Amino acid sequence: MVGARRGRMGWGEIGYALILVLLTSTSGAAPAQTRTASEEGLTEPLRLDEALEIALESFPLIRAFVLEDAARSEAARVAAGAFDTRISLGGDVRPFGFYENWTGFGSVEQLSPYWGLRFYSKYRYGEGDFPSYDGNRLTDGAGELSLGVEMPLLRGRDFDRERAASRRTQLDQSSYSPEFALERIALIRAVNFAYMDWVAAGHVVRVVEDLLAVAKARQSQLERLVAEGDVAEINLRDNQRLVIERRSLLRGAQRDFRQAALKLAIFLRSEQGDRLVPGEERLPRTFPAEELIDAAQVERDVVRARTEHPRLQRLALEREQLTVDVRLAKNDVLPGLNLGVEGSQDFGESRAGIDEKGKLSSDSRSSTELGLNLRLEFPVQQRKARGRLGLARIRLQQLERRTAYAEMEIETEARVALEALEAAFDQTRYARENVELAEQLRSAEARKLEAGLSNLIDLNIREIQVATAAKDLVRAQRDYFRALAEYRARIAIAD
Repeated sequence: MVGARRGRMGWGEIGYALILVLLTSTSGAAPAQTRTASEEGLTEPLRLDEALEIALESFPLIRAFVLEDAARSEAARVAAGAFDTRISLGGDVRPFGFYENWTGFGSVEQLSPYWGLRFYSKYRYGEGDFPSYDGNRLTDGAGELSLGVEMPLLRGRDFDRERAASRRTQLDQSSYSPEFALERIALIRAVNFAYMDWVAAGHVVRVVEDLLAVAKARQSQLERLVAEGDVAEINLRDNQRLVIERRSLLRGAQRDFRQAALKLAIFLRSEQGDRLVPGEERLPRTFPAEELIDAAQVERDVVRARTEHPRLQRLALEREQLTVDVRLAKNDVLPGLNLGVEGSQDFGESRAGIDEKGKLSSDSRSSTELGLNLRLEFPVQQRKARGRLGLARIRLQQLERRTAYAEMEIETEARVALEALEAAFDQTRYARENVELAEQLRSAEARKLEAGLSNLIDLNIREIQVATAAKDLVRAQRDYFRALAEYRARIAIAD
C-alpha cells in the first residue's frame, strides 16, 4: 500500500492511501459495492493469513503499483528509441532556369550504444545542368552510394546523453522492486493493524455480552426472591439499573466492532470486487498464541535490515543514478573531437560535367572515393559542464550522508519496535494473571452474597473488575500483535 514517498511507514501514509481508495471507488463506471460476509456465504472464522492474501491480491493501490512496472518498461522503450534506425528521403527539382536539373537522395543512419559510433549509408542521384561550384551534385547514371562511420575520440566516446538516458531507465526499472517491497510491507502492516483492531473489538463485545448476561440472569432470580419476600425490592431496582447500564456499554462495544469491521473491509474483496464487511460470525474465538522473539534472531534481523532493507536498496539505486550524472558531466567537460571515415562509389554510365579543373569532361565517376574528416569543438569557459559536474558530486556526497543516517535510523526503529514487542508480550502475561485474580475475587464475592455477608453493590464492583480485566487482556493481545506487525515492518519482512 502502500510509496516513494517511502521513508518511514507511518499510519498517516496508510490513512492517505485509504482515502485514495475511497475516492477512487466512487469515481469509476462500476463502483465497488459493500456487502457483508454472510451475504457471500462466508461463515468460517476469518484468519489473518486469509485477510492478507485477499489484500495482496486485490487491494487497488497494489494493483495500481503493479502497473508501474509496465509503465517503467514503456519508459525504457522510450530511452531505447535514441538508438532507432533513422531513414531520410528527399529531393530537389529545378525544371526551369539557366541550370535545369534534379536530384534525389536517401540515407540510413544507425547510432550505436558502443563507443558512440554512428554508422550511415547514403544514396544520391543527380542529373541535368549544374554550375561548376555545384558539380558534385551530378552523379553517374545509376547514382552514387556512400558508406561511412563517425567515431568520437573524446566527448561521447565512453558515455553520452543517449547512453545516460538508457542507463537511467534501467535503474528506474530496478528501483521498482524495492519500492514495491515497501508498498507491500506497508500494506501488510495496515492489514495486521486493522485485523487485530477488529478481533479485539469483537472480543470486547463478547466480554460485555457476558457481563450483561450475568445481570439479566440475576434479574430473574431477584424477581423470584422479591416475590417470595426474601429480598428487598431495592435490590431488584438496582440490578435493573445495572442491566440498562450494561446494555449501553454493549451498544458502544457493538459500535466499535462495526467501525473496526468497516475499516478492515477496505482490504477485503469478493471475487466480484465488492468490499466485504466481516460480521461476528467470522470472528475467531481466540487470538493466536503470543511468542517471545528469540534474541539471536533479533540480531540477525537487524543485521539483515541494515544491509538489505528496501530503503537502502532504493538509496543504492539513487546513488547509481547520481553516478550516471557524474559520468555524463565528466563527458560534457571533454572537448568534442570526432573522426569520420566515408567511402563512395558511382554506378552506371558516365555523364558529362565539370571536372576538378573546371573543364567539361565525360569521364566516369565510378572510381571509389575515400574521405577522412576531423572535427573539434568545445566551449571555452565550460561553465555549464563544470557546473553540472560539481552539482552531481555534491549530490553524491549528500546521498552518502543520507545513506549513513538511514542505516542508523533503520536499526534504531527496529530496536524501538522490538522494545515495544517485548513489553507487549509481558503485558499479556500480567493481564492474564489479573483476569484470574479478578475472577477469583468475583466468585468469592458471589459466595458471600449468597451467605448474606455481602451486597449487590460489592458484587457489581467485582463483576466490573472482571470485565475490565478481560478487556485489558484483549487490548494487551491486540497491542502485542500490532507490535509484532510493526517490528516485522521495521525489519522489512514482506510476507
